[in-house]
Amino acid sequence: MDVLQLVNTHINFLAFDSLTLKPIPHESTNFPHRGRHLLRAETMGIVVSRNFKPNRFIEFDIDNGTGCMPCILWTN
Repeated sequence: MDVLQLVNTHINFLAFDSLTLKPIPHESTNFPHRGRHLLRAETMGIVVSRNFKPNRFIEFDIDNGTGCMPCILWTN
């Protein structure tokens, strides 16, 4: 299958899947997932906790129904 066919493709992605991803050693922006390379992902869910550090970052957890995913938004 051609890699270009998978651009903007929706796949089932559990919170567990995002927590177990490991980057490819020579390409730090690519993550292997079920035989394909994942470059970017979007998730939807409910923010269940947050920690705001002014002028540094916002740390929050998103619950997408399959588990909680820790996230960081840098504000510098």
